[in-house]
Amino acid sequence: MPWYSAFPDPKHTELQGISPDDLAALLRDPATQVAKDVLVVDVRRTDFEGVAIKGAINLPAHSFYETVDTAVELLKNVKKVVFHCQACLPGGRAYRAAGWYADALEKRGLTTDGVYYLEGGIKAWKEKYGEDEALSVKLKVLEE
Repeated sequence: MPWYSAFPDPKHTELQGISPDDLAALLRDPATQVAKDVLVVDVRRTDFEGVAIKGAINLPAHSFYETVDTAVELLKNVKKVVFHCQACLPGGRAYRAAGWYADALEKRGLTTDGVYYLEGGIKAWKEKYGEDEALSVKLKVLEE
């Protein structure tokens, strides 16, 4: 049984994608304020590709549904929220979390400039921007 079977399917399933290039341009724009104009939400739990998007917050999808109201309260003033997981495949973690977030915004009567998923996920991001220290943070796995 998949982890998400314990939760309802999101009502918002027609989500907007944002390409790694468009997200990078947005993050590089000096007029963009992270956590005000845009915020990236990484919904991975333990499957890191050795890189994270600089300024992203981690809210794992497996517990996101149960905390979505808190996420909305914290992020309600952010204009664009971009969710990502490993590959951002349809029906995957980023889609579900973004859908639940959009559902919760609607339930509270809140609007933003958009709720997005990162096209190709962190894998596509890493391929293009994983070595760019202005946009990415390298993660080290600790050996036990």
